[in-house]
Amino acid sequence: MINFELTDGEKSHPLWKRLSAYLELRLVFLRQQNDDADMTEQQTAALRGQIKSIRGIIALGDDRPLTGE
Repeated sequence: MINFELTDGEKSHPLWKRLSAYLELRLVFLRQQNDDADMTEQQTAALRGQIKSIRGIIALGDDRPLTGE
């Protein structure tokens, strides 16, 4: 996997701040949906995949490189 990092300037850019705030809200919404006991196993797996993807994007703002894990 190719490592990808945002520069300090990119992390402090207003667009990144706005996008990451939206993704945090989206993550809360998806986690609430994940708590729904009426979902099928397939729906739960798909939702968890979305959660993992969003967490990966949010992690780009961390001070560690994105490695895919």
